[in-house]
Amino acid sequence: RAGGTLGAVLNAANERAVEVFLDRKIPFGRIPELQAEAMRSVGVSPIRDLRDALDADAEARRCVSMRVGG
Repeated sequence: RAGGTLGAVLNAANERAVEVFLDRKIPFGRIPELQAEAMRSVGVSPIRDLRDALDADAEARRCVSMRVGG
């Protein structure tokens, strides 16, 4: 419903969180927590062009990485 960059943020946060889970650095149940934290932290903005989506993706990945220590 929120639209904009939220889909990119959610997807990127999920991908990064799953990577960390598969590396056995977090429990499975932490994945949705990290997704929610990234969505709150990065927020939503309109997508005017591809760069907006890519920037949101990168920011979400950084957000998750910082919260899991790397």
